Amino acid sequence: MPEPSPAGNGSAIVNHQIVSISVELGVTTPDNLRHIVFDLDKETADDGTVSWTIDFKFQERSTTSEAFIDIVTLTVKVKEKNHGAAEATAKEGLSDAQQTHLQGPVAAASQGVKNGTVTEAQASRVIEHTLPFHNA
Repeated sequence: MPEPSPAGNGSAIVNHQIVSISVELGVTTPDNLRHIVFDLDKETADDGTVSWTIDFKFQERSTTSEAFIDIVTLTVKVKEKNHGAAEATAKEGLSDAQQTHLQGPVAAASQGVKNGTVTEAQASRVIEHTLPFHNA
């Protein structure tokens, strides 16, 4: 939030803008046998062009005493229409609706990639669709 000017006229002295950020987010299913990594990365090019990327991993294990194993690993480029939701998620963390989406449709799509019934492109769309649920 901009700081008010000493003159008290409301004009900003400083305008803060995050140009690069990397946030590690994750969800573990209630049975502790699946973990979803949903990392967000923001980069701003020299010309001011902003890009967001989701580094996604779907991990499983047979028992809670074992380490998680990567089953699906994808890098998803976020469409410009979802940049605001990506920024909000990076700043505020995953909402309940986003966590539910990750554990439901995203987990199902990841299983589909594992089984060969869902393409990586299809799964990437489901993964990116997590972002608009931030404000749901």
